[in-house]
Amino acid sequence: MTPTRVTIFVDYQNVQYRARDLFFPERIRLRSAGHVHPLLFGKMLCDLGYQHDRNRTLTSVRVYRGQPISGRSREKACRFYNRQVAIWEQTPGVMIRTRPLKYHRAANPDGTRYWAAREKGVDVMIALDISIGARNDLYDTAVVASADTDLLPAIEDALNVGKRVETATWGAPRTPGGPPRIKGRPLWNHYLGKDQFELVRDDTDYLIPSHS
Repeated sequence: MTPTRVTIFVDYQNVQYRARDLFFPERIRLRSAGHVHPLLFGKMLCDLGYQHDRNRTLTSVRVYRGQPISGRSREKACRFYNRQVAIWEQTPGVMIRTRPLKYHRAANPDGTRYWAAREKGVDVMIALDISIGARNDLYDTAVVASADTDLLPAIEDALNVGKRVETATWGAPRTPGGPPRIKGRPLWNHYLGKDQFELVRDDTDYLIPSHS
């Protein structure tokens, strides 16, 4: 029987920040809080769909994230990111796609100012790859790890050409910031909790040179 090709699309900031907020108290949030290993995460999401299709096979894990730009206050963030991505890119089946972060001035509650980072264009990259991949028959099933509703048009486009699309989000069914929905369309969501996070978490301190 022909295997079902599964591609995982990971909106990494959405995945990491959500896991950090749910599973790490603020007083113990380290730089690694909420990080997941892409291949372990992808394999888990592929395996969770076996109840629907025993012929599933993981073909690709595509990770999308913002890239910090070097600056005096961002040196550690850049080193952490660069070493982390360098290791991930050596993992067969994992593809990393990035866009430079945009920075703007913001204020803390005490009035002190700092440079805040924001992703720009990452959701567009994800949406294009979901849609183009579906139309070029690069996968049979897409699992979109994100709660970003901006991805709904691309998801709907994939459904329209006959692809199966699943989503994956941290939290229980009624947790705020849940999965994107398309009324009247089949869109299965994998609700992921602390037990699932423990299986895929990445606590590596990429600031330590030995990990480069």
